[in-house]
Amino acid sequence: MMMTDRNRQHSDRPRIIAAGILPALFLAALLGGCSTTVFRQPAPPELAGFEAVQIPEVDLLRVSPGMRAFADRYAKRTPADSGKAWMLAYAALDPYLLEFEYDPMVTLPADEAYRLGRGNCLTFSGMFIAMAREAGLDAWFQEVIVPPEWSAVNETLLVSKHVNAIVADRGKRYVIDVSRRQKSPLEVARKMSDEEALAQFYNNRGADALLSDDLARSHAYFKKALKAEPELAYVWSNLGVVFRRNGQTADAIRAYRIALDLAPDESVALNNLHALYEEEGDTEAAADLASRVEKNRRRNPYYLHYLAELANEEQRWSDALDLLNRAIRLEAREYRFFYTRALTQYHAGRPEAARADLARAHDLAPVDVPHGNLTLPDGS
Repeated sequence: MMMTDRNRQHSDRPRIIAAGILPALFLAALLGGCSTTVFRQPAPPELAGFEAVQIPEVDLLRVSPGMRAFADRYAKRTPADSGKAWMLAYAALDPYLLEFEYDPMVTLPADEAYRLGRGNCLTFSGMFIAMAREAGLDAWFQEVIVPPEWSAVNETLLVSKHVNAIVADRGKRYVIDVSRRQKSPLEVARKMSDEEALAQFYNNRGADALLSDDLARSHAYFKKALKAEPELAYVWSNLGVVFRRNGQTADAIRAYRIALDLAPDESVALNNLHALYEEEGDTEAAADLASRVEKNRRRNPYYLHYLAELANEEQRWSDALDLLNRAIRLEAREYRFFYTRALTQYHAGRPEAARADLARAHDLAPVDVPHGNLTLPDGS
C-alpha cells in the first residue's frame, strides 16, 4: 500500500505517501572486476519528541492447530494422484469449507487470519502458504503487477497493489487468489521472498498507525519493515511522510531521496518530495523534479482519475473532464473512469453524454460489480 498526504493548506496537489504491497525493487550495487560494493542504506533517523515504541517480532507463517487440521483433512489425506495442491486450494476458497472475508484494510499473520477468518490479500496468501507448506507442498508469495488502486482515507491517499499465492504440485503450479480476479494475458508477476512479505506486513501495520495519526508506532513499524528487508523504496517513502508530519523536514527529504535512489521511478516518493520542496519554497529543487513529476502524472491514469475526483468534490467540472479524458486516453477499458466521467457530465449539464458514459461503464464493469452500483443521481 502506498499513501499520499493531502494538505490543501499548502497546495491543491496531493502529496503521495506509500504503504502496502508495492513495486519490485533493485539492489543498489556496483560490480567491478572481482569485487562487489554494496551501498548499505543508513539506519532511519529517530522520531523527535517521542519515546521509541517496541514492536514485537511476528511469525507471519505460524501454523495453528486449526490450520494443521485443515491442511491434514484437505491435503495430507488426499491421495497423491488426486492433487493435494488442487484440493487444498479448492477447500481454502470454498466459503462453506473455510469462512474467510476479504478485507483490504486488515493485515494479520497466518494463525490470526485463520482464527478471525478475514484479512487482505497478503493475509490470505500467508495463511494459505503456511497450510500448504504444512502439507508438504512447495508454496510461495507472488506479487502481481496490476494498475494501482487509489483510495482516500481522511487526509491520506492510499495506493495498493496485489499479492497472491503460488503452490506447486506434480509439475503444475496453481495461483491462489482471494480476490478471484481474472488474470490478464499481459499481466506481470514476480516471486516474493518470505522476508519481503514480512516487511510488507510491518509496512501495512505502519500505514494503519499512520492513518490513526500514531506517529511513534507508525515510525516503529516502518523501521521494523526495513529491518526485515532494508531496500524497499516504498517503506522509505512512508517514513518520509512520518517525518514530514512530525516537522522533521530534512529527515523527510532524506528518506524520499533514499527511496528514489533505490527506485528512481517510485512515483510516491517523487510526488511527495516535489510537493515538499514546493511547500518549503525551495523552487530550484522543485524545478529539478518538475519534469519527472509531470511525466509520471501524465502516464498514470489512476492518479489522473483521483485528481478528477478531487476536482468533482470542488465542482470544477471542466477540470475534472479534462483529467478524465486524459485518463481514458491512457486506459480506455477502466469502467471506473467512464462512470466518474458520467457523473461529471451529469453535473456539468450534459445528460446525453452522461448516459453514454454510463452505458460504457456498464459494458466494461466486471461481472461482480452490480449495475445498480453504477447509476446517475437521477436514478438512471
